Amino acid sequence: MRVREVDDSTHALAHVLWDFHTRPAAPPAPGNDLVLVLGSHDLRVAAHAAHLWRHGTAPLLCFSGDRGRRTAGDGTAARWPDSEAATFARHARENAPLPPDAVLLETRATNTGENFRHSRALLADHGRTVTRAVVTAKPYMAQRALATAALHWPGVQWSFSCFGGGYRGYPTPEHTAAELIDFLVGDLQRLAVYARRAWSAPVHIPEQAWQAGESLRRRGFTRHLIEDQPLRPA
Repeated sequence: MRVREVDDSTHALAHVLWDFHTRPAAPPAPGNDLVLVLGSHDLRVAAHAAHLWRHGTAPLLCFSGDRGRRTAGDGTAARWPDSEAATFARHARENAPLPPDAVLLETRATNTGENFRHSRALLADHGRTVTRAVVTAKPYMAQRALATAALHWPGVQWSFSCFGGGYRGYPTPEHTAAELIDFLVGDLQRLAVYARRAWSAPVHIPEQAWQAGESLRRRGFTRHLIEDQPLRPA
């Protein structure tokens, strides 16, 4: 087995993690106060936010995020000229006729906890009450997004929605299968590490997911792991 070889057995292991991470995702329903859009380097999230607005999921979209590792120009991609929030909002407007009062921009957040905390404060500053909301992000962030919401914006009935295509439909020339697997392994580790640090609520991780993550770690899919932290807690 060559390191970082994405063969059929690697895909099978990664699919186990994909199914775990994305399990909370659900078809969006109307009647929400807000769609919170977590910034990233994947503009498909912004297009999906526009789709949610067009279909009446919520009257308000809050785009959240400054620049992250990729969008700040980490050597794997060029630095974005604007914040992720502003870039996402612009891209969403290319996909839906969003009126000015349908969009809020939160441009300070540099991590998922800040996405929720700063957006919560922004909505409060605008006098907006949120009791039911949808968060959208990259599909494999479903578990982590909802665990973060539970800690940093409690009292809201949260659901998660993401763009479609599934595991096989996610990779593109820009978003490769190897990079996706790195993220799947890294987010598995983050669920445990962030819960220990009280950055997100605890999530039960089944043994099958831990075993798949460890197998992928041994195959070299380690580029999204937190340094000096084990993949699995002792």
